[in-house]
Order: sequence, then structure tokens, then C-alpha cells
Amino acid sequence: MLVPAGTPPAAPVTVDVSFPERVVTAVSWRVPPGPSGLMGWALTSAGAPVIPIQQQTYIVTDNQTSTWPLEDFLDSGNWQVTAYNTGLYDHTVYLTFLLDLPGAADIPASPLPGSGAGFTGTGGSVPVTVPGGGGSGSSTTPADDSPAVAVMVLAALLGQLAGAGGG
Repeated sequence: MLVPAGTPPAAPVTVDVSFPERVVTAVSWRVPPGPSGLMGWALTSAGAPVIPIQQQTYIVTDNQTSTWPLEDFLDSGNWQVTAYNTGLYDHTVYLTFLLDLPGAADIPASPLPGSGAGFTGTGGSVPVTVPGGGGSGSSTTPADDSPAVAVMVLAALLGQLAGAGGG
């Protein structure tokens, strides 16, 4: 997700990263070098904080990556990323949601390779549309919906964000 420069914490940008009903087993994230403490982001659901759980609290980092194993988090697929960037340059946070179909119990040892917007499992894909995606590649077509772990890689571009009316 691209976070535009000059986005204040009092008026953060929110981008919908929803997907079909799935059990989130982990979230991997990466913030490339550059924000220097001027960008913060949080995972939310319908405007309510999820990670971190406190209102108006953000993850503030620079040149770091991590994977957070999750258990008993919401499974509706209703997720958003809320972020601010008080710097002079746009900055990006990359997120990968590791997902199981409802009722599946296997947790992957590591994220599956891939890029772009969509869900990729060992048996195929399930559809997803990135708001304001425009052009080809903004959605994928399912081959099947096997109980394999699905992975969503999100890298929203400024054009997509502007097209979605996110600011």
C-alpha cells in the first residue's frame, strides 16, 4: 500500500484490503528503507483497530520486515490498512495475509511466492478486486477453491489509491 506524503495522523488514509471469508493464520509485512519514523500504519476492520488494538496507534518502523502468527482473529475478510505519512515523500508498506479456508487447520511454514493482487493457493485462485485497480490484473479468476492456504500480496500504487478515492 502506497501512503502519500503529507497524510497527517489526524486524517489517515484507509485502503480496503478485504478478501472472501478466510481464517487469517499470519500477516507478513515489510517497510522498505525511507520513512524514518514519519509513516505509521495499522490493520483495521470497519474502522475499528485490530493491530495494534489501541485507537489511533500505529506501527512505526523503517527498513524492517516481520511475520506475525495470528490466532482467533476475525475471519470475515473485512480488513483495511489505515496509515499516515507526515514526510515529504510517498512511502510503502507491503502486506501478505496467510489464509486458510474456514475449517482448515494447516499453518504454512513460510509464505508462498508470488506478487500482485490476488489469492494464490496450491490448487488455484479465488477472485479479488483491488479498488481502483484499472487495467488488466485487477482481479483473478478461480481455478478451484481447494483447502490449501491462500496468500494475498498487496502492493497498491498511488494511481490505484487515487482511483479508489482514498486521498
